[in-house]
Amino acid sequence: MVIQRKITGEFHCPACFTESIENVIYQTVIHYRMLKPEDRIIVGLSGGKDSISLLYNMIKIKEKIRNTEPIIALTIDEGISDYRKSSIKDAKQFCQRYNIEHEIISFKERVGENLDDILLLKRGTDTERYTCNYCATIRRRLLNEGAKNLGGTVLVLGHNLTDVTETFLMNILHKRHQLIANQYLFKTENTEMKKHFIKKIKPLIKIPEEEIFLYANLKHLKYYPSHCPYREEDPILRKRVLDFILKIKTILPEVEHNLFESFQRISEKLYKNLPSQEYNECQICGYPSGKSQLCTYCNLIESIRV
Repeated sequence: MVIQRKITGEFHCPACFTESIENVIYQTVIHYRMLKPEDRIIVGLSGGKDSISLLYNMIKIKEKIRNTEPIIALTIDEGISDYRKSSIKDAKQFCQRYNIEHEIISFKERVGENLDDILLLKRGTDTERYTCNYCATIRRRLLNEGAKNLGGTVLVLGHNLTDVTETFLMNILHKRHQLIANQYLFKTENTEMKKHFIKKIKPLIKIPEEEIFLYANLKHLKYYPSHCPYREEDPILRKRVLDFILKIKTILPEVEHNLFESFQRISEKLYKNLPSQEYNECQICGYPSGKSQLCTYCNLIESIRV
């Protein structure tokens, strides 16, 4: 079997390909100074190919940086029937195989309702939103809070190159300049923000989705293969942007890498030139809330309970 990497044109045998992927991940961690030896690492684990590949590599990287703190895997159970239970099963099995502590936090436990139930409650109301709006907002907060409560100093997420470029294009379309600035990979930690948000890193940001898929299968890593059913159903902008990138990629294979380079340059310029953004504190949880009285998370939770 011979594998060609589209962006470089290089040909690899399976062993050389998987080794090259692991080297890119390790060099990404080093180049962007993502980890320190004293860090307590929390890995967001869904049970899919990205997060399973990520956790596998974090185990290997931990040995290289001589980190003595044990890795903890953190899974968010949204309560999506016929989907999340299966992926959690694969996540549990992986953690048991590698002796990784595994914590699970559910929407039901923290919010009072599963995602499926939230959608039923809001269906047909004036405040109904796309499924991904509910899910992403709640999941981000639970990951952040869960990682902090576990004593973590860094939350490791499995976003790959395709995810990063997709998000970058969405932010461009919405003119979210401040958000792009905040994603600058070499930004200085803000002591005020550090009170609320754990440091997040994404070691897979230089590897496109199809290479993660190939890597996980060549390494025989057992993962849950299906995508979230709601993402396939809802006509959200993110899905359309992804379809656009994949279409362009058939003509311009390096499109994701070009977008990533643009993201790095633009985020640096914006980070260094935009004035510091003032923000209010959420009247419910104390988190930053922009110019509003409530943060995005609390505003969403309040709308669910109406």
